[in-house]
Amino acid sequence: MMISLSSNRDTMLKRIHVLVAAMACAASMTAFAAGSDYNLPDMGQPADTAMTPAQERKVGAQVVYQLRSQQAIVDDVELEAYINRIGRRLARHTDRSPNLFDFYVIKSDQINAFALPGGYIGVNSGLITATDSESELASVMAHEIAHVTQRHIARQIAESRGDTIATMATAIAAAVIGAAAGAGQAVPAAIMGGMSHLGMQQISNTRAHEYEADRVGIRTLARSDFDPTAMARFFEKIQRQSDLYGQQLPQILLTHPVSTTRMAEAESRAKDYPDVPVHVSPDYAYMKERARVLQTSNYGDLNDYYQRRLARSPSAAERYGYALVLVQLGRTRQAIPILTAGMKAHPDILAWAMALANAQTHIGDSAQADKILKAALKRFPNRDTPKLAYAQALQAQGQPGAMRNFLISQEHILSTYPLAQELLARGAGDQGKLGEAYYRQARYFAMLDDYPQAINQLRTALQTAKLSPYNTSRLHALRDQMVVACRRAWSESECRRGVKEGNDY
Repeated sequence: MMISLSSNRDTMLKRIHVLVAAMACAASMTAFAAGSDYNLPDMGQPADTAMTPAQERKVGAQVVYQLRSQQAIVDDVELEAYINRIGRRLARHTDRSPNLFDFYVIKSDQINAFALPGGYIGVNSGLITATDSESELASVMAHEIAHVTQRHIARQIAESRGDTIATMATAIAAAVIGAAAGAGQAVPAAIMGGMSHLGMQQISNTRAHEYEADRVGIRTLARSDFDPTAMARFFEKIQRQSDLYGQQLPQILLTHPVSTTRMAEAESRAKDYPDVPVHVSPDYAYMKERARVLQTSNYGDLNDYYQRRLARSPSAAERYGYALVLVQLGRTRQAIPILTAGMKAHPDILAWAMALANAQTHIGDSAQADKILKAALKRFPNRDTPKLAYAQALQAQGQPGAMRNFLISQEHILSTYPLAQELLARGAGDQGKLGEAYYRQARYFAMLDDYPQAINQLRTALQTAKLSPYNTSRLHALRDQMVVACRRAWSESECRRGVKEGNDY
């Protein structure tokens, strides 16, 4: 079930996009940090005097938590896995470890992307659907990755006046928290109060960082075997479409201003890499359509869109998108023949098998879904999505023991996807293994950076569940770990507010 963006959440996203790109979000993050953490050691880099890499990671996680709590992040394993594959391919060709980056799809039809402190990259679903090639999508992601690797957020703080930092920190914190709480009318005033203190130096620094992100991003594109000309081409296309149709500028042009000089420089940079063997993933076109379906709040309108496409010469990916819409409209039996034909015609595209297995599950044919997923596991042994889907199928079929045995053997899945921990929790609950159920549920919340909820789960287990001495000791140890993690990720006072009253926190 997809949930459309609320007006308050949409307001929050717009503010985050604009202010991150204008360096404001960078400054704002210090407002979330505890005051005692502000006197930082000088590690030899000017940026470190304003925000250490550890602090960047801390505050970036907090913003992601806010986005997730507002249901702004697309909860879809296939799209998440795809966008992370592109991101990690790019990150491998930077001076940072790919493991230091996390990529999220934001449920918004606005064309934009943004970088948060600490390597968290948000990519709007609307950006994915606006691109015409995987290289165009990768070019925007490479630009955002460059903002992270070049420490633009911390550098901007270091180059700014102290009073500007403090004022903008308060303003952006108010914007994020106010929008999350539904105080949408208070947000613009808070933002304008902070933005009014910006001088030309800060604006110039932001422009300089945009140019640097272009240069570094194009180099990363080329090294990753994506088309280095895609960055200039995509921005030029978006600008031209806005001019042609007289539309309001897309968010990406508001937050990443494009000038003739900047465009020419990007094109010139791309010419330094004339012989790049361009990588093209067969999954791109399918994930583009999947993003289109996931971002919509009106399946009827989207059904009409696909009907118009089908009346011409539809691509295989468009037929796939149409089948997804049919399932959402409750017309699953109409979708199954389309998906079956697609899987036979394109056996190397995992998306067809995943969608068909899901459709078979929808009509109650778990045996057929199981058969499809087992075949997908053999054909795509290194892909995460069929593994998670197979675990879900085992749980749905009333086989929690088999599901647990399968997931325990998949260490990467357990450490990467919160859903895997949640499945183990449900399976343990079904088997009456309460200690294991609470343990896994706490792990699930911790992977979402919701440490207070993880602590609450463990507290409930220790106070109410009949546990063996082993499980009691295990849950006590995990609770202590979660308390430390919560204080490190947030602050002691914030963690206390999130934990139920009376907890021996």
